[in-house]
Amino acid sequence: MAIDVVVNQRHLQIQLKQLETVWHTVINGYNLSQAATVLHTSQSSLSKHIAALENQLKTEVFIRQGKRLTGLTTMGTALMPHIESIFAEIRTIENLSLDFNNPNIGTLTIATTHTQARYVLPKVVKKFKDRFPKVNLILQQADPETIAQMVIRGQADIGIATESLLHNNYLRCYRYYDWTHRVIVPSDHELAGLESIDLPTLASYPIVTYHGGFTGRGAIDKTFEAAGLEPDIVLAALDADVISTYVGLGLGIGIIAEMAFEPSHYQNLTAIPVDHFGRFTSWMAVRDDAEIRQYGRAFMELCQKQFDN
Repeated sequence: MAIDVVVNQRHLQIQLKQLETVWHTVINGYNLSQAATVLHTSQSSLSKHIAALENQLKTEVFIRQGKRLTGLTTMGTALMPHIESIFAEIRTIENLSLDFNNPNIGTLTIATTHTQARYVLPKVVKKFKDRFPKVNLILQQADPETIAQMVIRGQADIGIATESLLHNNYLRCYRYYDWTHRVIVPSDHELAGLESIDLPTLASYPIVTYHGGFTGRGAIDKTFEAAGLEPDIVLAALDADVISTYVGLGLGIGIIAEMAFEPSHYQNLTAIPVDHFGRFTSWMAVRDDAEIRQYGRAFMELCQKQFDN
């Protein structure tokens, strides 16, 4: 994104390059060296842009410890939403131009959790690549909060997750699909064959489930706590494959998302439906103030059609 525009006002002469420097410095963790690499320039050049902007504003934008930038000042914090909006508009204009000239060529970055990438999206990705073979598709895996921030900061075009996306005013969300949890046990386990399991029974067995913050783990903890139960979580993992592996080894019973149970892959395990932990919705999100490429919208349409009856 080449930017060489000067905004002239009565008291200010701000270059968009200066605002771009602030933006990339923040989203790269205040690491000027890393921001310089992303922008294909030198660290000293970025320092000059920051100094010039602070000179125009007559106040500092960044908090400093020696030569290191460690955070945003009050002024910097106030500036960031406006800077992000400016570059969202620039990306929209850029996308309009690209769609007009090369509608089927480009890059689409999807930020999502491991569960979505591993168990839900493969069929969508296959259909998308068949339809748009010249689009470079990137799947970035992260926790739900990071996914939201990646979309807000323009590091991802679309975010897909269950938690966090709905609670952000910068995002426009679309329903993807609903899901619940399943209990998995070895096929020869004493619980195998049951159609349901009550909470006290679940809490009486060692449990293998997700790490905190992922795939409804918060709801699992709250449900046991509300019932006055203290489950024995013997292992927490990010990946249902890992959970399934250790359940198969007899470490405990597993609690995983229903879409993550693959009976053909783990033929030694069986799944039991549970509704104690609630019903969840996975959402897709884009920035509320910017439009994505046409093929990005096509990707979302494929997702929404995936679970149509």
